[in-house]
Amino acid sequence: MRIKSKWNKRAKPQSIEDIAKAVGFISWQIATNSLLELENNGYESNDQTQRLQIIQEFLIFLIQVADRLVYEQLDTEQRQSFITNLAIHVANTLADNQIDIGYSEGKKDFINLLNQRSEDYSELNFKDGEAGFDFLRYFGEQVTIIMQNNRFISQQIVDIEGPDAIQRLQKGINELFV
Repeated sequence: MRIKSKWNKRAKPQSIEDIAKAVGFISWQIATNSLLELENNGYESNDQTQRLQIIQEFLIFLIQVADRLVYEQLDTEQRQSFITNLAIHVANTLADNQIDIGYSEGKKDFINLLNQRSEDYSELNFKDGEAGFDFLRYFGEQVTIIMQNNRFISQQIVDIEGPDAIQRLQKGINELFV
C-alpha cells in the first residue's frame, strides 16, 4: 500500500490542523487497506455495517497510536489541537460512509466510543514508538467482538495487522512533520 505523506515542495508551512487532516486521510487509507488484508486472509465480514465497524475500530486504534507518536513532538496545547482535529476529520469521513448504509448517528457514536476506548488504551503500554502486547491485544479483542468472536482474528491483529498499521502511520506522521 502506497501512502502519500509528503507536502508539495512549494507548499507553505502546514498548520497543526492541516497535518491532523492529512493524518486522518492516511488513517482512513490504513484502516480500509487493513480490512481488505483481513478479508484476503480469510476473515470475511458479513456486510457493509460490519466492515464499517471494523474500520471504525482501526481508526480508533490509529488515533491512539497517533497521540502517542506525537507526544514528544508537540506541546500540550498543540497535541490537544492535533488529536481533536484528527478525531473530527476521521469522524466526519466515517459518518459520510455510514450515511451511505442508512446510519445517521455515526459521528456522535464514534466520538463517544473513541472517548471510551481512549480511557481503556490510556492504561496500556506504548513506548518508543511501539505498542506493548497489551495495547495490541486490546485492539485485537475489539475486532474479535465485531467479527462475532472469530478467535483467530485476534492473533492476526496482534501479530500482523496492528504492527503493520503502526509502522505505516509512523512513517506518514514522520514525513508530515518534516
